[in-house]
Amino acid sequence: MKKLFYLMLIAVFTLVNTACEKDFLEVESPSSVDEDFVFGSPSEATKVLSGFYDTWYDLDKRLHYVTEATGSDSEYHPETFAGQTARHIPEGLFPSEGSINDGDATGTWNDCFLLVNRANIMIEALEEKPEVQAALAAGVPSQWSQIYGEAVCHRANAYRLVVRYFGDVPYYDYAIKTRSQSDTLKWSSRDVVYEKSIAAVQKVIPLMYRLGSGGIQAERFSGTYADHLVARMAFDAGGFQTRRTDFDYGNVSFEQWGVDNATWQAKYVRRTDWKDFMAIAKTHYLNVVNNPGTLKLIETDERGPKFNNPFQRNWQYQMDLEVSPESIYESGYSQGNNSDFPYSFGRGSGGGGSNAYPCKAYGQGRLHVTYAYGDFDKDDKRRDVTVVFTANSGAASEILTDFSPGSREKGSFTMNKLDESRMKVPYTAAQRRSGINWQQERMGIDMLMLAYVSAVLGDEATARTYFKKVRSRAFSAANQAIKVEAYVNAMSGDALIEGIQQELKLETGGEGKRRWDMTLMGIMPKKIVELRQKQRAMVAGLKANGYYTFANGLTISDTIWTKKVDIKAFAALHGTTSNLLTTQSPENITTADPMYPVLVPGWRGTSDTFASYIATLPSNKVHLAIRGLFEYIAPGSPTALALEADGYVKTPWAVNIRANESQYTEDIFKGYPDDFYTSGQPPRYVRAVPFETLQTSPTFTQGYGHASE
Repeated sequence: MKKLFYLMLIAVFTLVNTACEKDFLEVESPSSVDEDFVFGSPSEATKVLSGFYDTWYDLDKRLHYVTEATGSDSEYHPETFAGQTARHIPEGLFPSEGSINDGDATGTWNDCFLLVNRANIMIEALEEKPEVQAALAAGVPSQWSQIYGEAVCHRANAYRLVVRYFGDVPYYDYAIKTRSQSDTLKWSSRDVVYEKSIAAVQKVIPLMYRLGSGGIQAERFSGTYADHLVARMAFDAGGFQTRRTDFDYGNVSFEQWGVDNATWQAKYVRRTDWKDFMAIAKTHYLNVVNNPGTLKLIETDERGPKFNNPFQRNWQYQMDLEVSPESIYESGYSQGNNSDFPYSFGRGSGGGGSNAYPCKAYGQGRLHVTYAYGDFDKDDKRRDVTVVFTANSGAASEILTDFSPGSREKGSFTMNKLDESRMKVPYTAAQRRSGINWQQERMGIDMLMLAYVSAVLGDEATARTYFKKVRSRAFSAANQAIKVEAYVNAMSGDALIEGIQQELKLETGGEGKRRWDMTLMGIMPKKIVELRQKQRAMVAGLKANGYYTFANGLTISDTIWTKKVDIKAFAALHGTTSNLLTTQSPENITTADPMYPVLVPGWRGTSDTFASYIATLPSNKVHLAIRGLFEYIAPGSPTALALEADGYVKTPWAVNIRANESQYTEDIFKGYPDDFYTSGQPPRYVRAVPFETLQTSPTFTQGYGHASE
């Protein structure tokens, strides 16, 4: 997708790096002439901001890739523990010690503070300009105040991220331009970081344009985004986090889950005044939904009855290289230059690195089997958009997911929210270059977060309103009364809070939100153990019976029946039509319907734009007809024999889960075994501070049991 900014960081600073190698700060000192030039007009200052966004694109995805999108009770990593220990160790809460100089963690730390310092330099330079002073004093949005607000948001964002991964960190809101300044930095409590960052962003909200005003779209930080950012930081500040027991948090007191861990010197706590921060979060989430600008929740699907899925419509905007009206913020990517998210967190593809249909998609983030099969109501339209049961072959056909550990089609379910086959014009020239944006923040999630903070504050009316609003689009009109209205209205107190937690899990599968939500909501230890118990029960059922039935009525079996078909000819044979890419499965379709094997599950197949390539293949049967995916068909039964007579082949399915049992049970969150939950141990998710930073000052000390060298 074309960025609204310049594609490359323009060299507008003359940088003087006076730091030695062990400094984690890159000390930069633009000359007064440079500052006068780069901040001489809004257009020149915007070029500087483009560099901030370029840093942010790469910065936020590093540890998102390694832990956030691969380590929750909905998401995990597809390769064996032994085969990817560098990723599995932090993802699994450190069952063994990782490297203190881990590249992704060190890069995140360094770039967060690089962005903080650049933002501070820009903020100070802008504050000295008379025209900026006048714009800020006016108290209404202008070009200058918008740019100033974006710089403040970038600084707050960098702090929000570094606190999430590292806990307590140095805080400074002034430009560091000399070595002596960096040498005097000290550790700050995360409470100081949150409170000062929240206050700074609150001041600039009225000075920034809402989405759709002043030429500001969702590829830039808007006033709408700034409200979201304050809400998110307040929620983080009031949530449960693992903290050091050897650190002075001043007069802040805590409520604790479990016990102190003497080995790690850590505890899992939240502030006793946490409700004050939830109230701040509620105020600003309400600002997002009540003063959204052009932002909206997508509640209808204008594409017609065969689509009829507003939830999928949001993701289709991404694949059409358009900014979604549901986006609060999207990281903007440019086709031919970059676009990692479909490769890492989209539908898997076995294609090569270039000139494939579509190109390789590794699929770093996967979805747990019990989440895909057991968590969704069978009528929830989000399931088939979130979970894909087949992969792209890379040769314009679909292939069955394989539960053997690995990548591409192997390693269990990839996410279906992004699929390069579903682009208007699929980009086949090279992997990781499609131009699909990364939607980082969206209205559906903010509405559920508003519901959650309202529920914990006792405002159940507001909680139910927004809970229903988001859930409603996931169900057909016929299911609204029972599966939306009655479902939500039956909940109150803790049940309502837990219901919203679960709804967030269903809404955000594969987006890398759940791990941090689990942490902040104080449910991470419980949910880890519950996940393993569910996975163990599934494996035990498969071992005992060859199948396992979940509470929602769906069944997973050792084997299923598949055959390759030409879906267009298959549909014509049964008096209907179909594209190569299927859409929403027809409501109430049953196995008696001859189209069931190709339409259930929905949102799969291959691109119709690949037709000319398909014509060169030995066969145009590129679609999978599947039976037994959600029902048990006994081998040798009349149903199985009839399918085989019709050309279907008995195909391994969940038998590969049994063959890789530890991958799906005991290797999950290996650093937090069941007895940790029983004894109340804190979850050890915090990363090690890089070695070079510890050498910068004797006041910088390592925590959480990590090594110092």
